[in-house]
Amino acid sequence: MHVFDFTLADVDLRARYDALFESCSTAFIQQSSYWAEAIQDLGPDRPILLLCEEDGVDLGGLPLYLFEGRFGNLINSIPQPGPLGGVFLRLGLEPPAQERVYANLIRRALDIAAQTRAIALTIITNPFCDDIELYRRYLEPDLTLENFTQYIPLEHAFIDGEVRMKDAETRKHLRGYLRRARESELICSDESSEQDFDRWYAIHCLRHAEIGAPPLHRQLLDNIRRILAPKGKAQFFLVRQREGIASGALLIHHRDVVDLFAMNMDSRYACYSPNWLNIAASLRWSHRMQKRIFNWQSSPSRVSGVYAFKGRWGSIESSYHFVTKLFVPIAEIRSWGAEAVKEAYRNHYAAPFGIFTEPGRRHFRKQPANRAPEIK
Repeated sequence: MHVFDFTLADVDLRARYDALFESCSTAFIQQSSYWAEAIQDLGPDRPILLLCEEDGVDLGGLPLYLFEGRFGNLINSIPQPGPLGGVFLRLGLEPPAQERVYANLIRRALDIAAQTRAIALTIITNPFCDDIELYRRYLEPDLTLENFTQYIPLEHAFIDGEVRMKDAETRKHLRGYLRRARESELICSDESSEQDFDRWYAIHCLRHAEIGAPPLHRQLLDNIRRILAPKGKAQFFLVRQREGIASGALLIHHRDVVDLFAMNMDSRYACYSPNWLNIAASLRWSHRMQKRIFNWQSSPSRVSGVYAFKGRWGSIESSYHFVTKLFVPIAEIRSWGAEAVKEAYRNHYAAPFGIFTEPGRRHFRKQPANRAPEIK
């Protein structure tokens, strides 16, 4: 087996990488060269794409990104918000071949980390493919963080074209929420103008200020519309009430998997349940496009209102891991301080923040917050 590493400027290797990616129904859009193009200026990050081939047949890929930070360089498989996925494979490979592809790609990633004098290399495992043992075997991570996502298997989410909830009570609630939205003259549409997107982004910023979270970078969302949407890899839904915008949802997708990348509601419309109408439309669209998985992505905790809202749609939880190989002593990272590391590597994963509060641990799980869920 041979592994090529290349940048977006290498037209021939990028075309081969793209062809393999497009053939892989289980890959995430975040693993594509299109995503690399969308985020490369934001870090700024330098994409380094890996392609593994044997006897002229491309078998697997792995995206890497080099970020030069205050305390040293980082290599991440996916930086920026919405990170998902490390290695992706040609479909139909037998387990021994799969393992050899992982081994070769991970070894090359370690070589690149050494060449770039990185302080850490982090790869994200696949929440829908149990590949953590391969990373443990060949990366031998010093630190791991177990996260979770929620998702809806779309083949089980519909009855006669109607969105199905997990039980009769929640199906009844859904009908009630959707009836309330329609009686309030709310309409969901996938048609929008640049001005509509501007208005939704203002809602996004306001809503994040209300919950005390930083908004997503406007350039990232613009790049998704400019780069991914024309390739058929992004979809945007708006819920309107006459001239007002009540809710917007931005989806990113590839083959089997749809990610809800961002959804925000104008709080003034909360009593009309616009997010329920938006999700129902997003699920119908995903089902019509023959997607298999509607992935909500992660939540602040398992007892948050966000987690509970997703659960009301009959969602299933799946875990995935951030696996990190360190090239500096963990004590040195702790000496920089949690806030300094957070600021120096904004939108990049350096290490589990538990290393600052529980210095003896090496393996961490995302912990729930101590507050009751709120259903919106």
